Amino acid sequence: MYKKQLKAQKIVCLVALIVTVILFLYALGLSTDLYDALYPAMRIRVEEDANSPEGYTITATERSVSGAMVYYNIQAFNKVLVNYSIVYIILAALLFVTNTSIRRKYYISNYISIGLFTVASFYIPIFAHSYIEIFKAQWLNVDFAALKEFSETYKSTYTESTLWFDLHYVVFALMIIAALLLVACCVWKILLMKDERKLVEEGKGKKVKA
Repeated sequence: MYKKQLKAQKIVCLVALIVTVILFLYALGLSTDLYDALYPAMRIRVEEDANSPEGYTITATERSVSGAMVYYNIQAFNKVLVNYSIVYIILAALLFVTNTSIRRKYYISNYISIGLFTVASFYIPIFAHSYIEIFKAQWLNVDFAALKEFSETYKSTYTESTLWFDLHYVVFALMIIAALLLVACCVWKILLMKDERKLVEEGKGKKVKA
């Protein structure tokens, strides 16, 4: 039974690492369509503003396609998501550093690495989902008629696709599944360790009686 569990935990840890890379690639590509379609059509005005934390405000000019500012609006969130994805990769690597993928018996370091990865697997989707939906709504409010006219005039990219926004359902589902599989393997390991200790104790008891 231990052999099956060892094989399973190795596969699950590898799956976890692959999922972190998928999140990283998704974070990098999230604003791809927005950049290709909206950046050329976005005209902004930077003005000093003492009341702003940054000391300035950025607004669209009359030459912008209506709604194009969503590309600018998403940048801060996109940067955070990329940073989170990098941390997520590090947490997956920690599974291998602590030998969680190959260790026959788990120790505190293994439980910590599994716990950190699991928490991140749930926290990131919960944090990011609402923001992505907000930016998707902003994207759908773009004046696509004006954007199409702009793209035909200046030979820029035109799209109305919400693919990158919708992909987050798949990516986040994979993250949660990977975490659940990792926890399931951990529980399986704990049960096997418990049974092994019981057998050892029973064996010792028989020797004492003998």
